[in-house]
Amino acid sequence: MKILITGATGSLGAYLTKYLSEKGHQIIASGRIETPPKNLLKYAEYLKADITKPFDFPEVDVIIHTAAVSDDNVELNALLPTNVTGTENIINATKWCKKFIHISSSSVYVPSNELITEDMTGDKNKMKLSAYGRSKLLTEEILLEKSNYESCFILRPRALYGVGDKKILPRLLKMEHKNIIKHPGKMDISVSMTEYSNLGHAIDLCIDSDKKGVNTYNVADEEPYILIDVIKKLTTAIYEGELKMKEIPIWIPKLMSVFKIGGITPLLIRGLTMNMALDISKIKEELGYLPQSNLDNSLNEIASWVNNIGGVSKLKKAENYLAWEI
Repeated sequence: MKILITGATGSLGAYLTKYLSEKGHQIIASGRIETPPKNLLKYAEYLKADITKPFDFPEVDVIIHTAAVSDDNVELNALLPTNVTGTENIINATKWCKKFIHISSSSVYVPSNELITEDMTGDKNKMKLSAYGRSKLLTEEILLEKSNYESCFILRPRALYGVGDKKILPRLLKMEHKNIIKHPGKMDISVSMTEYSNLGHAIDLCIDSDKKGVNTYNVADEEPYILIDVIKKLTTAIYEGELKMKEIPIWIPKLMSVFKIGGITPLLIRGLTMNMALDISKIKEELGYLPQSNLDNSLNEIASWVNNIGGVSKLKKAENYLAWEI
């Protein structure tokens, strides 16, 4: 099958390009940089496209849209050109395509102590969402309004991680200083996470599905995790030994959030003190989703990858590298 992947130079786009190419699909990988990384060309044909402006795409069987600016520390206006206008431009450029798979985000939900189902989006409380969450919710609204695809899938993963991760893992490792993990509060909340291969599995199911119209699903590992346990397990595997843990009283970052010191916001505090566990029963029942990967069976592979790319110091600076370079 001929598949076009947007955002192919990002962490998720790079993973999906390799994953689907190795499944035997013909991949066209799209990104905004002029010259593609050499490693990318082993798996796909490269197509330069700045999605913030109108453009043309070649005809393919499936579009997988991963391109987005995913920064919680910028204003909404900085996210709109790529996340919202970009999505609209892609829709206009691919009206001939029968199947569109949009990678949205669990950021469209407000943290909750309830298990989160697909109908619990923050559309009625948009100001409680991050700017990124609001931008992703807008992309979904555009799809619902303008999509003429025979089949459209909106997938909402939570905290994507695995080999090649340039977002979640570097953030967690930045809590380490001189072999001590300094964490704000107890971090004993329940959170969903999504290993890359589980999202790949969900995409396989969407590609094979004959469901029509727009279908929206949460995507995550089989069971939620306790956040502090995630940090302990990852750092123990990567540092090849258990590190000391030091709890910073939660009132300190709460006070900092009032004045937005160090980029700490009330939204971030909610994320550290409230559960964010996704209900994945819908995708199981409707598509037959059966996630096989989890944190425990991924730890050795992640630790080996971190070592192979140059260790923790390299990964902590992952934002300085393309996904294909680390």
